[in-house]
Amino acid sequence: MLHEFGDMSAGRAGRLSAEAGAVEALLQGASAAGVAPAYSLAVADRGGLLLELWGGQAELRPRARPTLPDQPFDLASLTKVLLSTPLALALCAEGRLDLDAPLRELLAEAPAGVTARHCLQHSSGLPAWRPLWGALDGLPWGVAAARAQLTRVAMSTPVEAPPGAQHRYSDLGMILLGAALEAAGGDRLDRLWEAKVRAQTRADLRFGWPGAAATEDCPVRGRVIAGEVHDLNAAAFGGIAAHAGLFGGARAVVDAARAALRLWDGEGPAAAVALQRAAWTAPGPGSHRLGWDSPSGPGSSAGPSWPADGVGHLGFTGTSLWIAPRQGVICALLTNRVHPVIEGGAVPDAPPNPWAAAFRALRPAVHLEVVRLLEGAGRWVP
Repeated sequence: MLHEFGDMSAGRAGRLSAEAGAVEALLQGASAAGVAPAYSLAVADRGGLLLELWGGQAELRPRARPTLPDQPFDLASLTKVLLSTPLALALCAEGRLDLDAPLRELLAEAPAGVTARHCLQHSSGLPAWRPLWGALDGLPWGVAAARAQLTRVAMSTPVEAPPGAQHRYSDLGMILLGAALEAAGGDRLDRLWEAKVRAQTRADLRFGWPGAAATEDCPVRGRVIAGEVHDLNAAAFGGIAAHAGLFGGARAVVDAARAALRLWDGEGPAAAVALQRAAWTAPGPGSHRLGWDSPSGPGSSAGPSWPADGVGHLGFTGTSLWIAPRQGVICALLTNRVHPVIEGGAVPDAPPNPWAAAFRALRPAVHLEVVRLLEGAGRWVP
């Protein structure tokens, strides 16, 4: 299936924009083929922005509109590393959260033995996903009673394995962690994040964003979603959830990642520095460290040239963030590959079709060309 695009916008900026033809060709080709209608790429090092590319259509229907410079996107699961992980580390640094204490100390209904570390390393034993929004029994999405009910259903879901025994990427585990963060911090997730994370990074990330790139023509909500979170469980939480909900442009994602990189470099209080270094190195039963994922072999979305000590994360809507700490390089790639319909399945673990496979191949190809570009400019140390 090919989408009709009409006029397409495209732009480039940054110190390496003149040499970025191979990267731009990949993104423009994917956009023209309908694999990802809109794209925005930002690459930075410790000194600032090196490259920015944008193009395609932020919305195809019902109102065609081009991709703007620094176009905001639904960041989906990047929320896990831009909100939940740094908030957990901040509460740990304050002594309000113990990564290895049973969450039942904060939440009486939490599964036995599950800790914050298990949730961050995706080894809680909880299933990957469950349609929680169907359990609200008429409660309006987002109200306090609905948020409490969704949390109870998530916590009551039977575990599939003992905590720590297996690695299984789990939105439910992150939702459980979000409830624990609220209990430890004494406030709602968005207000805690604003005070303890965003106020320090100053990255322009928001919950919902009018004008954001459109996502799915949602069969549950009966309309194309634009500016509201795509994930239905997060939407039922009112758009404020630990696993999804943040919006922003590629520059803002890079800004937030640079704040973490500064801590990695030792710029900050000793406790915060130690926790950030643990977040990027602590081994777990799978590829996840503390919140952050790591390159997982030849098929990794980070590409074949990304270093093994790199960290990153993906978002279901077509977003990704990868960091190479030793090289000091950050690469944020944002797309709306789920617009206007999801190609390859609407739920986690759905079998990929050729359309979804084409998008899976795009990410590592882009990262490979980014590394080649940086090597050619003398800005990448192997």
